[in-house]
Amino acid sequence: MRLTLKELTVIGALGALWGSAELSVGSFVHVWHLPMGGAVLAAFGVTVALIARLIVPRPGSTLMLAVITALLKALSVGGVVLSPMIAIVIEGAIAETVLTLSGRPQRRSFILAGTLTVGWTMVHPLVVQGLIFGAGILTTYRWLLSDGAALLHLPVSAVVAVLVVLLLLHLVLGAAAGLIAWQTGCAVLARRALPEAVEVESHGL
Repeated sequence: MRLTLKELTVIGALGALWGSAELSVGSFVHVWHLPMGGAVLAAFGVTVALIARLIVPRPGSTLMLAVITALLKALSVGGVVLSPMIAIVIEGAIAETVLTLSGRPQRRSFILAGTLTVGWTMVHPLVVQGLIFGAGILTTYRWLLSDGAALLHLPVSAVVAVLVVLLLLHLVLGAAAGLIAWQTGCAVLARRALPEAVEVESHGL
């Protein structure tokens, strides 16, 4: 993949935007242990990444943006950042896979990319914390269930209801992020094309 300087600038700028959110809001979410904080951050990140994909419609550009964001996340002061860095790269890889397989950018592929990316944040703690960092699948599962029950004001014993509602919330949030990214990206492209159209029209007169 060979990108122009302008395309690299767009990816770098939007990667910095996602990274700044991870450094600021992400630290707040980590310290206060906010329910679904990771999903909200992922929704913001995938929105930025998908907008960038419309502006720079090149295979690999979404994953590159995620890698830039992950490297910026390494600058976080205090706390463990390896797990969030892995999450960011995987989120970028999921979105990249969906967009690359779908070919030309489409609304439905953006919605699917957003849905799967944010949905992954519900699985990520089980896989990364449980398998890679050795916290134990059952321990991580109890954390997830406890946080979800507190968020939904449901008893921890209502396991199925808590998990189903949490999953639906993640998927809906991701789908909304994909749709917002599509609409915002299309609006940006329309604004960029407008001066060119005016210039062509003036020359025609």
